Amino acid sequence: MDVRFSGQALYCQISRAELERLVSGRAVDLVVALPRHHAFRVSVRPSPMSADRGGWQLDSDPTGLWLTIPRSELEQLGQTTTFAERLMRDFPVSATEQLQVILEAEPEAQPEDRSVIEITPTTPSE
Repeated sequence: MDVRFSGQALYCQISRAELERLVSGRAVDLVVALPRHHAFRVSVRPSPMSADRGGWQLDSDPTGLWLTIPRSELEQLGQTTTFAERLMRDFPVSATEQLQVILEAEPEAQPEDRSVIEITPTTPSE
């Protein structure tokens, strides 16, 4: 799983194998090691409850984020092998702000089919 933060959005990108893991009832985790023996975890878990019964949940503390998504909605993903598919949900973080959570299942593309541009910043010489 890859995770990105942007403004008021949390973007989780999963492979088809990770999607299958979620649909089978198991969690997918990303653990990032931090200095001083700390770690930050992002965990995505399936819920047997539907969205209208509280199946979507987002919890956090200084050690990580825990996202729970209704299993029935996860099962809707993976219908195509050529396009990325996504689920989106807004969570209130204050009276006036929301955090948009996006879970995207990547298509089963071969590595040679993907185009990636890598930009490496240069270090100014002293």
